[in-house]
Amino acid sequence: MTLQRDTLRAFAPFDRLSDEYLDKVLEKAEYSAMSRGTLIFKRGKTLESQYYLLSGRVDLIDAQFEKRPLEAGSEEARFPLTDHSPTQVSAVAMSDVELVALERDFLDLVMVWSQSGDHPDAEPGDGEHDWMSYLLESPLFTRIPPSHIQQLFVRFDEIDVGEGDWVVREGEPGDYFYVLESGRAKVSNKAGKVLAELGAGSYFGEEALVGDTTRNANVQMISAGRLMRLEKADFKTLLQEPVIQTIPAADWPERRNQLKQPEVLDVRLAVERRFGKLEGSRSLPLAQLRDTLEQLDSDKVYVVTDDAGRRSYVAVQLLAQSGLEVYLLEGASEHYGTAG
Repeated sequence: MTLQRDTLRAFAPFDRLSDEYLDKVLEKAEYSAMSRGTLIFKRGKTLESQYYLLSGRVDLIDAQFEKRPLEAGSEEARFPLTDHSPTQVSAVAMSDVELVALERDFLDLVMVWSQSGDHPDAEPGDGEHDWMSYLLESPLFTRIPPSHIQQLFVRFDEIDVGEGDWVVREGEPGDYFYVLESGRAKVSNKAGKVLAELGAGSYFGEEALVGDTTRNANVQMISAGRLMRLEKADFKTLLQEPVIQTIPAADWPERRNQLKQPEVLDVRLAVERRFGKLEGSRSLPLAQLRDTLEQLDSDKVYVVTDDAGRRSYVAVQLLAQSGLEVYLLEGASEHYGTAG
């Protein structure tokens, strides 16, 4: 069955979403059909998804084994089968049923973004897209708690920029994280070589903030536009800390066996590894890591040793932004000479 906007609009809270956000939900919605007698979910279980009843009848059974029937199309069926996780009821199909499931975290993010009241009313095909929609699809922002995203709406500053304006210059200290709401910009090095072009929804400036260092490139507006700007302290609290997952060195021997296809990365220069390294780690200096991100295996879990200092934190941020599972190994030097 192909789900349509009108199908989802029969349910709450989808009836309050604009077409733009409803389309985001449709991309993630999962349809399923189950036969009579199927246990949809059991009481006391943690559910990652919310279930909506498209057709058929379901019995919801509580701890006292009292049954509450639910018919598709009824007023009560406009809401998910359960709002609680762990569940307080079991759900059993009492006829052949059709269901749609949505990840709870994703739905929470959509509702936060859609209710911010801080997005442009762009018409389809006008060439400009909602900057928040782009961020919502970014691997980085799927790692951010919804409560943090709500705070971002308050703390972002909006600034207008003209064609030719410089946003950041190479060598300057990092002070803000930027999101391009509208317009276009180019990224270049000191020699003037254009490294990339940015459009609405693109973000930049995070490396200097994560590494507490200076800017490593220039960003100049190609056309007039608008930027959303976040101060360094707010970036670290709301966007950096939730992304950095750590493993203490003392826990590494045990955790290594629990991770799926772990690969340890050392982002120092090769010459630095002469003075000590975690045995079995792969040498991938930070500059080289930037150039090979797209070639890394998404099925692996990456563990970055912390012996490169600030570069290690930048590497973790880059890997997380690329949608890869990554951890920072704290105290890596304690395990120099051991199996890695």
